[in-house]
Amino acid sequence: MQQSEQTDPIGAPRKVPTAKDFPATGPFSLAAPGPRFGARALDLSIVALPVLIVIAVTAKTIDGQLQFDVPSWLVPAALALGVLYEFVFTLFVQRTLGKMLFGLRVVRYVDGGRPTAIQSGLRSLLPWSPLALPLGPFGFAAVLMIFGTGIGGELHRGWPDVVGGTLVISTR
Repeated sequence: MQQSEQTDPIGAPRKVPTAKDFPATGPFSLAAPGPRFGARALDLSIVALPVLIVIAVTAKTIDGQLQFDVPSWLVPAALALGVLYEFVFTLFVQRTLGKMLFGLRVVRYVDGGRPTAIQSGLRSLLPWSPLALPLGPFGFAAVLMIFGTGIGGELHRGWPDVVGGTLVISTR
């Protein structure tokens, strides 16, 4: 048998991890939906705060009615901020601020190692991509839906994990 990416150093075929390969609780266990939800809520709050500040600053009262004059650059800026936040933290520390607080870490699916730049980029880009489409307010709903895909399945791998070849595990 020739050495390939699908074999380990001694030539045995590499096995794709299943839920049985992880401890039920504690370090290196699969991240449960509750902590993942909490971490995601905190991360979305961190990205949304500057957006909400810009909206609040640009709001005006005209004839007793609240008017929003949202700058045209705000949605692309929110997209860039969301992708950059996820990418930088996942690439360099394997976790976002929310994941740090909730004791979670992003690892490569095949071997538990540090995600590569491409994996971090794909994992970061997919969930925020609906903001680049002309969906209006439904764009943010689509972002939430994509992030919500991580609560199901045996390994709790959402679409960003599948596309990025990653997995979220517990650190405690």
